[in-house]
Amino acid sequence: MVTTRRQQKEAKPPLWKVLLLASRPNTLAASFTPVLVGHCVTRHLLGSAADANKSFRFWVFACLIQIGTNLHNDYADFVKGADDENRIGQARATQKGWLTPRQTAGLATLSLGLAHGIGVQLSREAGRWMWFVTWTSVFNAVAYTG
Repeated sequence: MVTTRRQQKEAKPPLWKVLLLASRPNTLAASFTPVLVGHCVTRHLLGSAADANKSFRFWVFACLIQIGTNLHNDYADFVKGADDENRIGQARATQKGWLTPRQTAGLATLSLGLAHGIGVQLSREAGRWMWFVTWTSVFNAVAYTG
């Protein structure tokens, strides 16, 4: 079978790369930076009482929310028809056919579920405000695209 240049350019990357690209790693600074700044301010105000373990877990929570939001956006835009073959910009795993809509939705659910679990654990240690952060973060991850 002969393949055209376009088909060669559109070849499916290995699974690890598909998952990495689908998570949109270039957006993770949006979750990392505020947590880092918050930890530094807390460390400045509280000194050694600042809990690096909680800050790290909150960073993982924030990254999982960001990844879940990105995956859900990929899924929802594809299902709504916003991402088609004419899309310009960063590759979207579902639009390119690298992941099925079901796989993308499942990965979004997994990411948001893991974030929810970390958020629940943190809320037991940090108080009610973390319940609010957890629930609104998961809700907004899905509501962002619809």
